[in-house]
Amino acid sequence: MTELNFPGARRSDMYVETEERPEPAPVTTEAFEEPADPFVETDEVETAAPAQAPKKPVIRSKTTEPIDKPGAEADEDAEPVAPAKDGFNGFLNQMFGGLFNLAPSAKELEARELAASQGRFEDLIRQSTWTRAVGLLVANKKGTAGKTPLSILLGGVLAAIRGGSVAILETSDDKGQLAYRAEGDPQLGMGELVANISNVRTQSQLRGYTVTQTSFASVIGSTPKWRPPLTRENVLDVASIVDEHFTIRVMDTGNQYSSGPFGAAVDVADVLVIPTMLAQDAVSEALELLEFLEHQGAEAARLARTAIVVMMSDGRPEFKPSRLKKQFMDKGIAEDHIYSVPYDAHVAERGALTLDKLTPATRQALTAIAAGVVAQTNQNVFEKDQNR
Repeated sequence: MTELNFPGARRSDMYVETEERPEPAPVTTEAFEEPADPFVETDEVETAAPAQAPKKPVIRSKTTEPIDKPGAEADEDAEPVAPAKDGFNGFLNQMFGGLFNLAPSAKELEARELAASQGRFEDLIRQSTWTRAVGLLVANKKGTAGKTPLSILLGGVLAAIRGGSVAILETSDDKGQLAYRAEGDPQLGMGELVANISNVRTQSQLRGYTVTQTSFASVIGSTPKWRPPLTRENVLDVASIVDEHFTIRVMDTGNQYSSGPFGAAVDVADVLVIPTMLAQDAVSEALELLEFLEHQGAEAARLARTAIVVMMSDGRPEFKPSRLKKQFMDKGIAEDHIYSVPYDAHVAERGALTLDKLTPATRQALTAIAAGVVAQTNQNVFEKDQNR
């Protein structure tokens, strides 16, 4: 695992129909020994069967060596490398009209590969379809573990790439911070929707209880007014009406696993996403969640077995990510299901979240995570629907 800047993300063949696991940036373990570095590593993610193995980038030269070097043996399987467009080599190619056909630098090759991998992630997210609405459960018993920010950011990235049709719901027993961390001020929210649920039939009526984000996601949080605690039936009713009008439902949960609302959210979820700060208490609570779900029936156990873990940083003193990652792996979480998001000042401000205010590294990390979540959704939905 290394810094999350995606400098050398692997090429991979991302086909929606194969439900391939996306390949984030390559990583090394040395980065974990740099506690002052604000960026957190991203794990390599291997493609899931039956996906094809990713192709490694072909780097022909470092500086000013021509691409078509005389006497060099041709690699029939290697993809041709376009001449340099940036840096000194790019300058020379432009100045001399491509006479020397100089190769790109390692930095330019990494930038190209990052752009290509992000494009494949976006294709997977955009082109994945289902014959029903799907539910993403964002959960961790620990407060301030990053549930609400990740719900908004994950839902926002999905909506921005897919063109909307993503609803982000507050499903905590008592009023949470979802509306506060989202853009806009809701006039009506979860409390009002629950009270009037029997009268909501159309998308226009439902949207009256949402706040549309600049990402095109729709947030259903709580207004500043007090609302009664949600019940299991409330969450099921809201999920049902939301599923009639949105494709993806992201559920921001509370901290009480034994509550009715949390149990309802588990019942209507297809994939579990566990955010955690780089702290032992947050990780311990996340591990407790996995153990809890393992004893709640086959479908809940599937959520635990296929969970996506997102390690986040808020700038406070942290444990070494490698140690925390090992705890998840010891619990049965696959290494390619563990992601990291770098420290981002906009997220750490604890105010309203806007995708365009994130750093490029954070946005790239979230895109990779969203692709991983979609790939797992494709697999889980297929398996669940086959068993019905």
